[in-house]
Amino acid sequence: MAVHAHPDDEATSTGGVLARYAAEGIRTVLVTCTDGGCGDGPGGVKPGDPGHDPAAVALMRRQELESSCAALKISDLEMLDYADSGMMGWPGNEAPGAFWQTPVADGAARLADLMRHYRP
Repeated sequence: MAVHAHPDDEATSTGGVLARYAAEGIRTVLVTCTDGGCGDGPGGVKPGDPGHDPAAVALMRRQELESSCAALKISDLEMLDYADSGMMGWPGNEAPGAFWQTPVADGAARLADLMRHYRP
């Protein structure tokens, strides 16, 4: 089980490990905490720039994440669906429902439930 904040974090950090385990027949679980809406949009439109649509970006990032999971042969994808709060110090950190605003105990409880379910 790998746990990441954003869609694409699996590709830039633990993708090789997940793919190796999957190739060995080991069940792999990816938990992605946010929807990725604070990522760059089509054409590289940055969050806060004119034309950046967080909902459209979140949908695009979800599709990319599902493609990544297929390519890496990840067995199970779990989305916690917190709003993407961006990086430390970004204005999105203050948004209601943002991952940044989630009490640690709440996020930890959701992860504990997944650990009990999957038993990694």
